[in-house]
Amino acid sequence: MTEVKDNSSLPLLLSITGAILAVAVGGWFLLNQETVDSTPTEAIEDAPVEEQAETADAADEPAAEPQQAVVMSADVDAELRKARLAADAEIFIFPATQSALYYYGQVLRADPGHAVANAELEAMLARVATTVAQHLEAQEFANAYEIATIVGRLRPEHSLVLETQRVLDDYTEQLVAEAIQLAQDGNDQQAEELLATAAALPGRNPDYFAAVSASITDIREVRQAAEKDRAKRAQLAENDARAAWVTGIRKAVADGNLITPAGASARDLLAEPNSWSAERTQLTSELVDALVDAAEALIAEKKPTDAELLVNAAVELGGDADRFDAVDAALENAFIELESNRVASVSELVRVKAASPKYPRRAEEREISGWVDVYFTVSATGETSNVSVYRSDPESVFDRAAVEAVKKWAFQPVEYRGQVIAQRAGARLVFKLE
Repeated sequence: MTEVKDNSSLPLLLSITGAILAVAVGGWFLLNQETVDSTPTEAIEDAPVEEQAETADAADEPAAEPQQAVVMSADVDAELRKARLAADAEIFIFPATQSALYYYGQVLRADPGHAVANAELEAMLARVATTVAQHLEAQEFANAYEIATIVGRLRPEHSLVLETQRVLDDYTEQLVAEAIQLAQDGNDQQAEELLATAAALPGRNPDYFAAVSASITDIREVRQAAEKDRAKRAQLAENDARAAWVTGIRKAVADGNLITPAGASARDLLAEPNSWSAERTQLTSELVDALVDAAEALIAEKKPTDAELLVNAAVELGGDADRFDAVDAALENAFIELESNRVASVSELVRVKAASPKYPRRAEEREISGWVDVYFTVSATGETSNVSVYRSDPESVFDRAAVEAVKKWAFQPVEYRGQVIAQRAGARLVFKLE
C-alpha cells in the first residue's frame, strides 16, 4: 500500500465592512490528506514495460486476489480496534498519530464505505464538536482551530469545521470593522491594536490584513488632511474675529466711546472673553492712555466729576502709576477749585460770629425797607473776605451797610475731601423797620 501526502491550504474567508474577501482555491485548513492506491493498475502504469507485463501476469493469477483481500481486511480490523480503544480512552484528536480520529482515518482510507467506522467516527466527532463549541465560546480560538484543522483533513465539510470557520470569519469581520471605525474617529493606536488582534487569529491571510492596514493608513491620511483643513479654516476665522475685535475697540476709542455706551464702549469691548492676550495688552495700554488724556481735558474744562469716571476706569485697567499720580493730583485740585467757587448758602456753614447791619439813617428817616444779596469768601481761617453785592432792592440803599456787616462775620473753616478750603458763600440781608 502506497501513501501519498498532499499539503494544500486556503485561509479563512475574511471580510471588511461587510464585504467578504474570497481567497485562493484549496482547503480552508492546512490539510494533510493521505490517499491510498486503491487499484494496482495505477502503479502498473508508471512501471517499466517489462515490469508491467510481469505485474499484469501476476494480477491474472486467481490465488493472488483473496490473499490481498485478507491482508487488507486484517489491517482494517486492527485499525478499527485501535480507533475504538483510543475513543474509549477519550483520546479523540491528540496525539494526532495515536488518536481515535487518526485510526478511523486509516480505516476509511482503506475502505471509504466502511459503515461501522463512519458511524462511530460521526458519533465521536459529535463529542469533539461540543469541545470545539466550548473553545469558541471562551474565545480559545487557537484550540478550536487546531482541532478543526485536524478534523478537516478527514471531514472538510463537517459541521464543527464549518462552524469554526464561520465564528472566526465573523469575529475577524467584527474586529476589522471596529478598527476601521476607530481609524475614522481618530483613534489610530486603538485601530492598529484591534487590527493586530484580528490578524493574530488562527488561519488568517497576511495579505488581506496588509490590504486592510493600507486602507486604514489611507483613512488616517484623509482624516488628517481634513483636520488640517478645518484647523486652517478655524485659524482664518479666528484671525478675522481678532482683527474685527481690535478694529472695533480702536474705533470706539477714536469716536470717544471710552466707557459709554454700555456694551459698545471700548472698555466693554475690551472685556469680552478671548485668548488674544498680546492684542489685549496692547489695546489696554491704548485705552488707558485715551482715558487719561480725556480725563485731563475734562479737568481743564472744570469737569472733574466726569473726569473722575474716566480716571477710575483707567485705574481699573492698570497703567503707569506715576501718570495716575499726576492726574489724581490735578483731579483733586479741580474738585477743590470747583467746590471753592460754588456759592454755598450761609445755612450750609457754621457761623461762629455774627454782626447785624446798621440801618442807614436816611432810609430810616424815610421808612424805606429792602434787602441785599451779598457774596463772600470764607477763608481757611474762617474769616470773611471778598465781600461783594450781587443784587439789592432798592438798589444801592443798603449795599454799604450789608457789606460792612458781613465783613465782621466769622465761620468754622470748611473742610472738603479731607482738606480745609476757602469757600465761596452767599447770604441775603433784610432791612426792615420794626
